[in-house]
Amino acid sequence: MKPSPYIRPVKTAAASIGERRMHWTRFLRKEALYRLPSAEFLAAEEGLASATRSRRGQNKAAWINTSLRIDQIAVVEVLQKLHLQNTGKEISRAEVLAALMAAGLGAVLARDEFSASR
Repeated sequence: MKPSPYIRPVKTAAASIGERRMHWTRFLRKEALYRLPSAEFLAAEEGLASATRSRRGQNKAAWINTSLRIDQIAVVEVLQKLHLQNTGKEISRAEVLAALMAAGLGAVLARDEFSASR
């Protein structure tokens, strides 16, 4: 992808880092709202947010407990390294996963076993 010549003015250095860190997460949410049944997606999102708020005294939020296999984590870590090599910028595992999900969401929904009618 060709980098944009536009450089957005930032208020603070911390804000600029946060904006870049959330790029793939925001893109995934936009894709999910476009491709998935919106009411179901928003209900699931609200349910997870409610569960997280109700578990404040506990160590792990509901959305943290997702099991991934060794090969899946290996793919994420290799993509992290490739991103660093190609851009000179670090990217979190969550952002790599969001990029993978956003890129593959359309292909997964095109399969009969995952099709969603809008």
